[in-house]
Order: sequence, then C-alpha cells, then structure tokens
Amino acid sequence: MVFFLSACGVKGGGRSPLMFKHVTPAMETEMEQLIENGCDKEYQYYDRDIAMLYSVIPGGGQWYTGETRKAWIYLMSFPLIVPYIISFQDAQNSVDYYNFRYTAHFCKTKFPTAEVLKDKGYVKESLAGTVVKK
Repeated sequence: MVFFLSACGVKGGGRSPLMFKHVTPAMETEMEQLIENGCDKEYQYYDRDIAMLYSVIPGGGQWYTGETRKAWIYLMSFPLIVPYIISFQDAQNSVDYYNFRYTAHFCKTKFPTAEVLKDKGYVKESLAGTVVKK
C-alpha cells in the first residue's frame, strides 16, 4: 500500500509517474483560438474504447497510451481494488489528453499547410470530407 501511495504522489511528491493527465484551462483557451481560426475537427490519435478494453488488464490502458512506468505501477498494485478501478479512469483521461494535444499540434502545424494547398488547387475535398490529391 505504501508503494502505491508513494507512486501516486500522496507520499512521494508532485513528480510522480501516476499523476493524472488532464486538459488544462490554458489548453482549452488555445483550442478555442484554433477553432476560431478554422480548425474545427477533432483528430484522434488514440481510441477511448480500445483503452477501456486494454484496461481490463491492470495497467493495459496505460501501456496503450505509452505510459509504461505508470502501467507497471498499476500492474504491481492490482491486488488492491482501488488502483485497479482508478486505472480505468486514468486511461480515459490519458486518451483525452493525448488526443487534445495531437489535435492542437495538428491544427498549429499541418492544418495551415493543408489550407494553403487547397487554396492553390493542389488538394480538393471530397464529399466524404476526406482530402484527395489531384
């Protein structure tokens, strides 16, 4: 139990590998600006349903999102029921966080380039909403 609490940051401090990932107000403000600039689609890097399925194995959802240190801690503490239940929500939070960061990164870097190419006629948008090269 002390191992899990120290890893959570309850005993070990704020630089714990188990700190939950969450979307901050600053990230939300940045996304609002990107939406105003025309990037209004959410781009998914990870799938929430797959993370939930992997979470059946303690730490599986964390392995799916690449948080291996956190996954090992959840796996080692799985006899305790609370960390096992928390790992489900943590996997969902991580998926939301990484998808949000991926969308923001895409909108800041690749979206303006795609818009320029579309304006010049190099790329057209099909009826399904996917981009097709000419």
